[in-house]
Amino acid sequence: MQEHRNGYLDNFTLKLIAIIAMTIDHVGYIFIQRDTTMYLLFRGIGRIAFPIFCFLIVEGFHHTKSPINYLIRLLLFALISEVPFDLAFFNTRLTWQHQNVFFTLALGLACLFCLEEMKTRKWFAVFLFMLMGISYIINCDYSTGGVLLICMFYFTGSFRDSFWMQLILSGLIFYIFYGPQELPGLVAIILVNLYNGKRGYNKAQWLFYFFYPLHLLILYAVNIYMV
Repeated sequence: MQEHRNGYLDNFTLKLIAIIAMTIDHVGYIFIQRDTTMYLLFRGIGRIAFPIFCFLIVEGFHHTKSPINYLIRLLLFALISEVPFDLAFFNTRLTWQHQNVFFTLALGLACLFCLEEMKTRKWFAVFLFMLMGISYIINCDYSTGGVLLICMFYFTGSFRDSFWMQLILSGLIFYIFYGPQELPGLVAIILVNLYNGKRGYNKAQWLFYFFYPLHLLILYAVNIYMV
């Protein structure tokens, strides 16, 4: 696990930054006309969110008292969020063409279990590749590249000076899987390296879990009202 320096950002602050960036991204995607400067600005800011959530998944994995309950919680909210996700982005109650980000985070967390087991049982690599295959088949948000990003934070966390390694590896993942438009997400690498290892405000543990489906429902309702 990565040794945390005397940074300025705690867990809650990082999560709040990611939530704000994610909301800006979704507002841009749903309400702003494509190929405009404002659209590119909103989507560029939004690229910051996902890498932070990936980093926090790894942190949660290292600190949770019950990894299985953590995984179940992510899967539960993946199911809860799917209808709001499909309504907001596809204007339908359910579609199998794209799944919400909770599925990606849950699959990434499951991959971390496999990586831990591979320290003593190498054959767990089979399950690791199966999970990555599932992320591709179900086409969850950020797909296989997103799962790899979570694994990247897991591997680089064991290095004392991980900033440049994280910057290079995440840049490669962004460019190979999503193209240059994802590179603004590298700002997130700077932010996670300002992490101080502290929880921060601990009465908002469920903030993101409930915020994600609720803000999608609100954006959908506003979009329908404006039509």
